[in-house]
Order: sequence, then structure tokens, then C-alpha cells
Amino acid sequence: MSYSQALRSIITTPSLLSSKKHLFLLSHMRANTSLMGHLLGSHKHINGYYEMHIGYYSVKSLMRQKILYSQEHSLKKNSVYMFDKVLHNEHHISERIQKHPKSHFLISIRAPEFTIPSIVSLYQKLNPGHELTNPKFAAAYYCERLDLLAEIASVKNFNYLYFDADAIKSKPTLTLQKISQFLELTPPLSTKYEKMHNTGREKAGDSSSSLLKGEIIQSGLIPIQVPYAKSQYFKDCQSTYNKVRILLDSKAQQSVLL
Repeated sequence: MSYSQALRSIITTPSLLSSKKHLFLLSHMRANTSLMGHLLGSHKHINGYYEMHIGYYSVKSLMRQKILYSQEHSLKKNSVYMFDKVLHNEHHISERIQKHPKSHFLISIRAPEFTIPSIVSLYQKLNPGHELTNPKFAAAYYCERLDLLAEIASVKNFNYLYFDADAIKSKPTLTLQKISQFLELTPPLSTKYEKMHNTGREKAGDSSSSLLKGEIIQSGLIPIQVPYAKSQYFKDCQSTYNKVRILLDSKAQQSVLL
């Protein structure tokens, strides 16, 4: 985005100059992030619900986020937060942004026995030629993403709330209560959410019918039986998950565990 484009956006949308806090969900694909985005984005004080696919390097990046979002949506009156979820390593989060006084972070990961089959299934449906239809490549993405989340969480004096991704379905009331308190949201987050413009659309997050229901559907944890369960790369995923989960919990300001 050029300087002139940014200036034009500010002139046509003066509300962009209003001070906002920035809320980030750092996670990975197929970790209930579409659901979490809808729950957060339905709150009257939060703008955004989807992945914007941008990196955050400086204060300019935070303004860029507001400008890009406002090109498609109106900012809510009296809103407090701009929301984005960051699920890929190529979308950088700088230490400067991590420690910015207006940045607030949630971190969440999901066990590989649920995540890897879900990634593979998604890409088999949407893009059959993509390398992530191969569970070995899906496992590589997963492990690399968790390793980077561990690095991010290890930055000194970095505050965040950690929650197990499936806690939002198995312990929805407690999870939303903790997140609401952490973000100082009044009223607290609800288990019901609005259906947005991209809700349930292919290539816009979770396209399953469950997201169209407009509320959390509580469910148990039943892993899918997969032929690669005993492969070394899958065992490596399980080891990485266990190690990173312990680290994320230990360094978090607050945690919600299964």
C-alpha cells in the first residue's frame, strides 16, 4: 500500500484515526480458529473475524490493518479492538508488535491427531493438487508452525493467554469467561455468534456446516484413525505438540487447558 493510498483512506474514513487496541490469535490451520474468530468478531467491541494474511512489523502495520479492514467493512461504533488471526509462519509478528502496549495476544494449538487429518481432508476437497494433501507435508507445516509459536512465546516479558484449541468446544463457558476477563470485555463473550459475509464459504476458513449454526456445538474428542499414525513424522508431531504445549502453558499469563 502506497503512502498516497493510505492518506486517501484516512481522508475518506476519519474513524481510522481513532485509537484501537489490536487483538491477535496466534495459532495454526484447523484449530477451531474460524469458530473463535466468529465468537470474538460478534462482540460489539471487536472488529474482524477472519485471517487477513498480513504480517505485523511496526506501528505502520497496525494502521495498515485498520485501512485494509475498513476497505471492506465499517468499524463498529465505540469498538475497542481490531482482530486478526495469524496461522502461517510467512506472516511475521515482530517483537516490537508483541510488546506494543496496544497489542493483546491469544495463543492456541490443537493436538496432531485432530489437526493433521483435518488439514489433509481440507486440501483434498479444495485443492487436490496441493502438497498439503500429503500428510507428511501437513505434518511439516504443523511442526514448523508450533516451533515458531514456541519462539514467539519465549520472548521476554511477552504477555498472552493460552488455551487448548478444543477447550472452546469441550469447555466453552470457562474458556470464554477466561478470555473475556483477559481482554476486559463487557459484556463477556457469548457462546452464540453472528453469521458473517464469509461464514461457511470455501477458501474463507472453515466451510463446514457446523459453523453455520451460529453457536458453539459442544463435542467430545474422538481422533480419526489414520494409516500414518505409526509413521515417524506423525510421532514427531506428537512429540512437538507435547513439548510446545507445556512451554506455552508455562509462559502464559493465563491458561485454559482440556
